[in-house]
Amino acid sequence: MDRPTQWSPPPGGAAALRYTESVILHPNPPGVIAITQSAHALMAFQIAEHWGNRHTPRPSARSEVLAAVMLHDSGWDRADDRPRLAPDGGVLAFDALPEGEREVIWRSSVEQARARGRYVAFLVSSHASHLAGALSSSPHAAFLAAEADRREALRASLEVDPRYAALLGKATDTVNTSIVRLCDALAVRLAMGTRGVAEIGALPTRRDASPLRLICAEGRLARLDPWPLVGRSLDVTVDGRALLRERFADEASLHDDWTHAADVRLTWTLRPA
Repeated sequence: MDRPTQWSPPPGGAAALRYTESVILHPNPPGVIAITQSAHALMAFQIAEHWGNRHTPRPSARSEVLAAVMLHDSGWDRADDRPRLAPDGGVLAFDALPEGEREVIWRSSVEQARARGRYVAFLVSSHASHLAGALSSSPHAAFLAAEADRREALRASLEVDPRYAALLGKATDTVNTSIVRLCDALAVRLAMGTRGVAEIGALPTRRDASPLRLICAEGRLARLDPWPLVGRSLDVTVDGRALLRERFADEASLHDDWTHAADVRLTWTLRPA
């Protein structure tokens, strides 16, 4: 089959929709701590930077995989720096974003990744497509087809480059795409204040794949099983804004509180189970 050498985006793109910040809400009674998508991406990067040990393969090529983790939500960098009021009077959380706006964010993230490199864009496109395919309420068929075409064009370009040809083998590519996916999911779960045990996804190891579990108790100590990181402990941090209440009378009052909210830093300690 002939492979396309170029990819053309569908009409519209990021400029077709003006969108506002969507946040991850961390419980902090009587209010909440709002964590932006871009801040959460930095926490995912901190995890990825320490990924790999004698049991868990490390990223390869490391710089591109770390860049993909950092940029996987970079579409949000173009958002207005104010959150939106949800129908219930709370802050609109990232997982309640209207379906019609998701593709704009994903596409913008891939485009910003492409400005850094072909393999970075390949990984971010794979991650965005995974997210789109996981949303059973809306299959995003056109978006998935367009991103598949984009990756096919990128693959054709990468396969003739000795630096990248070996990366596109099934085992290496599975490891790299899994690192982006798992670091994103871990950062989201921590930022949401997850309690108890959460299964994050399949973790490639040097033998096979194992379910990766996040175990959170009181405080901000979290354990990972199996342990995929270098060393025996890792502190990760994220910046957020402390809103003093959970519900707001209108969008103006939310924006006022957002403007005057105190900056806070949250820290978690990750250790083996």
